[in-house]
Amino acid sequence: MDLNGQVGEMVGRVWHALNNEGPQTLLQLKKMLNATGDWASFSVGWLAREDKVLTNQEKRILRIQLK
Repeated sequence: MDLNGQVGEMVGRVWHALNNEGPQTLLQLKKMLNATGDWASFSVGWLAREDKVLTNQEKRILRIQLK
């Protein structure tokens, strides 16, 4: 699978996790999805670019939720 395919697959997993579990921190998402490297971060960026998520910075913690 190419890079776009891998990120696209993770985007779906992130979206479903946020839809089912509600707002999560990036660390919570990574643990929940057993994501290695920066895949969860790439996916949140993709969803943010598509205007599908809201992010809220609380000190050094980034909380993500679906719109």
